[in-house]
Amino acid sequence: MRNLICFLGLIFLSNPGFAQKVISIDTMRFSADTSYSRIVVRYDKKTLLFGTSKTGVISVDEQDHSRKVIIPPVSSGEFRDIAVSADTLFAIVSGDVGIVYKGHPGAAIPVFSENGIFLDDISLLNDELIILGDPVDGKFFLRKRNAETGTFNELDQQVNNKPNEGCYAASGTCAQFLNPQTYLFVSGGDSSARFHSMDLWSKTTLSVKLPLKTGEGCGPFSLFFWDPMNGVIVGGDYRKSSEASQNACFTIDGGKTWTASEVYPNGYRSCVTGNKKILFSCGTTGIDYSKDGGKSWHFLMKGNFCALLLEKKTLYATSNKGYCLKLKIKK
Repeated sequence: MRNLICFLGLIFLSNPGFAQKVISIDTMRFSADTSYSRIVVRYDKKTLLFGTSKTGVISVDEQDHSRKVIIPPVSSGEFRDIAVSADTLFAIVSGDVGIVYKGHPGAAIPVFSENGIFLDDISLLNDELIILGDPVDGKFFLRKRNAETGTFNELDQQVNNKPNEGCYAASGTCAQFLNPQTYLFVSGGDSSARFHSMDLWSKTTLSVKLPLKTGEGCGPFSLFFWDPMNGVIVGGDYRKSSEASQNACFTIDGGKTWTASEVYPNGYRSCVTGNKKILFSCGTTGIDYSKDGGKSWHFLMKGNFCALLLEKKTLYATSNKGYCLKLKIKK
C-alpha cells in the first residue's frame, strides 16, 4: 500500500494543472469474497452501503470497519443500485426478476417484483422515485412510486426505444433527477446513443442523439449533471475496455446539444461523478479526472473499478475484488 500511495502522489504532482493531490489512500473491505459492487452510497455519517454481485446489500461502518449483510443475495439477479432518503433505503435487483427493496440497515423487504423486467436504475429526489428498466413492448420500462400508497405506477408519458436499444446497469448512474420536475436517462445499442430529458409536469420528452460509439455493448453508460445547464456522459465499448475514443461528451445547455470531449478518458468508463470544479470517471482500466467540465480527461490511476462516490475531499472507488479505495484529496 505504501508503494501505491507514493505512485499516486507522483501522478498528481506530475500534472501541474491539477491543483489537488492525494494525501492518503485506505482500503476498505466490503466483502470477504470476490464480489464486485456497482454502487456505493452514503447512509449516515459513519455508514456506507454497497450493492454487490454475490453478497447482497452490505453496510460498512467506517469507524470500526464492521460489515453487515442487510439484504441477503437473491438467486434471480444482483443488486445494481441503491437510493437513500433520510433513514430509508431503496435497492434494486437486476436480473430475471426486477425487485425493489425498501427498509433500513435493520430490515428491508421487497415492495416491488416483476418477472422478465431487467432494472437498470433507481433515482430518488425528496419523495419522487422512479425505476428504469430495459424496454418492454417497444418502450422503456418506467415506473414512478406513489409516495402515499407505495405502489409503482406506469408513467403517463412513455419513451419508445429504437431496435436493440437499452440502458446499462453498470453503476446505477444511467439516470438522474435534475429536479422534481425533470428526470434524465441515457440509452444505447446497435445504432443508437441517446440522452432523454423527461418533463414530468408537462409530460414532454426531449431525446437527443449523442456523439458516442454505437453498437452491441456500446454507448452511454453514466451521466452526471451538477447544475441545470452543465452535464457529462461517459461510456464506450465495454468489450474493448482500453479503447479511448467516442466514450465521453458534455453539454452546457441542459442537454439540448452535446459535444464530444476533446481529450477522451483512457478507455471504457461505466461511472461518472463530481462537482462543478472536478469530475471523476472510472471503468475496467482505471480512473480519470476532468477539471474543465468534461472537455478533457486525464489519467489518474490503473485498476478495475465499478462505481464512484465523491464527498467533499474524499473519493470512494469500488473494485471487482470485494474492496473499496478511499482517497483523501487535499486542495
